[in-house]
Amino acid sequence: MRHLAFLISIIVLVGCKTNSVPRIQSETSRPAQAPAQERQKASTDTPLQFLLNAAATDFHAQHAPHTIHFQTVRVGHVTTPDGQTQDMLCGQFLAAQPKDKSDWVPFVTIKTSGYEQYLGDQAASFCERPSVIWEDGDLSPLLQSRFNSLQ
Repeated sequence: MRHLAFLISIIVLVGCKTNSVPRIQSETSRPAQAPAQERQKASTDTPLQFLLNAAATDFHAQHAPHTIHFQTVRVGHVTTPDGQTQDMLCGQFLAAQPKDKSDWVPFVTIKTSGYEQYLGDQAASFCERPSVIWEDGDLSPLLQSRFNSLQ
């Protein structure tokens, strides 16, 4: 009986491992999860700084050996049903690929207790909501600079 309880404890502990989910998967994936260290840093950064850092770090982790370009990057927010503000960074990225296979892919990085990042159609649906209040300006050069600094 003790062995069964021990085995169940081990299974539960392994199942609770925080970094077992890849941070970016496919267009139809679950959201990316921020490591605990990044969640702690979220409280000291402005929402814009946090989102730029989270997006650049996540893209670097997934595409480090590749060149990535960004366009139409902007920051905005929505008000959730419970009255909270949820900040998001939306844009498009292009990973270096052969010329005939290059497509700009939408992305969104959302500030949560950490962050979530979605790619493709799922990202576009977040960013195209009429309830998003956008800040002025294209942040593509800022995100590009943050991404390049991680190379």
